Amino acid sequence: MDAKPRVSVIIPVYNGEAFVKDAVDSVLNQTYRDFELIVVNDGSVDNTEEVLRPYTGIIRYIRTENRGVSAARNTGIELSDGDYVAFLDQDDMFHPRKLEVTVDYLDAHPGMAMVYTPIDRMDAEGTILPMKKLKGYSGDIFPRLFLKSFIAPSMAVCRRKIFSEIGMFSEALSSEGEDYDLFLRIASRFNVGYVNESLVTYRLHPGNVSKSKEEIAPFRYEQVLNIHAPHLLSYYRLGWWVYRKRMSKVFREKARVYLKQGREEDAFSAIKASFGLYPFRMDVLLMMIRLAALGK
Repeated sequence: MDAKPRVSVIIPVYNGEAFVKDAVDSVLNQTYRDFELIVVNDGSVDNTEEVLRPYTGIIRYIRTENRGVSAARNTGIELSDGDYVAFLDQDDMFHPRKLEVTVDYLDAHPGMAMVYTPIDRMDAEGTILPMKKLKGYSGDIFPRLFLKSFIAPSMAVCRRKIFSEIGMFSEALSSEGEDYDLFLRIASRFNVGYVNESLVTYRLHPGNVSKSKEEIAPFRYEQVLNIHAPHLLSYYRLGWWVYRKRMSKVFREKARVYLKQGREEDAFSAIKASFGLYPFRMDVLLMMIRLAALGK
């Protein structure tokens, strides 16, 4: 019987013919070799299956009916055999040392349930884009993660055993906010590690920066944050401050969406809520003054 792999890499794909080959190749080119690659085709209707056919026997390929990215990732987790689970989105790429570095970290830090790393960004043509390097956090990161969503699935490698304790990706939230919810659940129960080395390339293209996603995001964030607010308010002395500051930003973003939709009365209500929660944002004050001047 073949030995089980140390790492299971899961790529969910839906209509990913344009970029999924790059994602798969980036895993197969890892310096660390003790892994399995599970690709879950979530009912694609393009040429994804044809693009992946040359990898028959090299990857574990599963085709399912279209149920969303959460279900696809969950299928991969259920089928995985590794001690560690790494996620890679269909349009992203691992740097060659991604698994080597993260496995070494988790092996050396048994108290960490998950490790994440920074990312590089590039456009659809493959040009690396300049970006500000953000500070990473280790240990109990829950309050900081509540304040700002800074972990994407392709950045994370988790111990597989934690999913039996915290559950998997929410299929009710699939396509927006499901990853934020999962990482908040992990951070609420476990310590999380950080390695300050960019090991993932995130690809920006029209499919992942669409207007519809931008308009959904603040409402979905509000839903996710309300799920996790009781933990924040119960276990952290300054949780009330973190909550008010974060929710103020959410209501500000809701106001911007309402303005784009021409819903000025809803925008004014949202900006008033933002100001009431955290009256220290100059942009919120200015937006409220502008809306008030319109008589809303």
